Amino acid sequence: MINKMRIGIIGTGIIASAIVTGFCKKKAGHEFFLSPRNAEKAAALASAFSEANVCASNQEVIDKSDWVFICLHKKDFGVLKELSFKNTHYVANMSAEMRLPDLKDMIGETALLAHVIPLPFIAAGIGPLLVYPKIKEVGELFEPVSDIYYADRQEEVYTLQIVTGLMSAYNMLLHEIVKFSDENGIEHDVSVKFLCSLFGSLCERAASIPGCDLVELAHEMTPGGYNEQAMNELLDGRAIEAWRTALDGMLLRLRNSH
Repeated sequence: MINKMRIGIIGTGIIASAIVTGFCKKKAGHEFFLSPRNAEKAAALASAFSEANVCASNQEVIDKSDWVFICLHKKDFGVLKELSFKNTHYVANMSAEMRLPDLKDMIGETALLAHVIPLPFIAAGIGPLLVYPKIKEVGELFEPVSDIYYADRQEEVYTLQIVTGLMSAYNMLLHEIVKFSDENGIEHDVSVKFLCSLFGSLCERAASIPGCDLVELAHEMTPGGYNEQAMNELLDGRAIEAWRTALDGMLLRLRNSH
């Protein structure tokens, strides 16, 4: 069990806000020190949670913290070269495009250095969180707000990061289905709840089957029925293949960014 920690966050964007929100709502007892860069988001967090404090500079964030979460975009990595880390700091990199060896070159030796990939759901204390390498302290810290998955190799981190890049596309798919239901006389809230229950049940069933064969599940359908019609039309239109094309394109972009 992780004791109360002082956690500093460099870069206060969507993910950083979700992390602070998740921990504070779970009453984990940690104290947060926020970068002043995104003043509006930082101020909103400080207003919402007594555990969140806005610092005057990024260096102050680091100086007051045991753990440091780096939540920067690639274009902002340069600010790290201006900061002084200690060899006692526990550092979690949350940038998809920052390799750990490159980060170490920028910040020097630290007590712990890990690649951590949280998702927006962490604000509600749910969803997966990817950790590389397998460092027990990182998993223990995030356990109250996420389902922890460890990667053994950097390539695994890249692959699973890219899979998360389908979240927006998935929400747009759900939007189109809900819109269809709305246009055919179903109340909007009913459409959303029914659809989430349906797709959530599909995921829960697949996750409950050891060694699940998803293709086999996909073919659990009545010959000539509506499921078969829908799948054939989507396959013929290469709509399903397009999702794989998107994954390949994102992975190529990530590899080329290093």
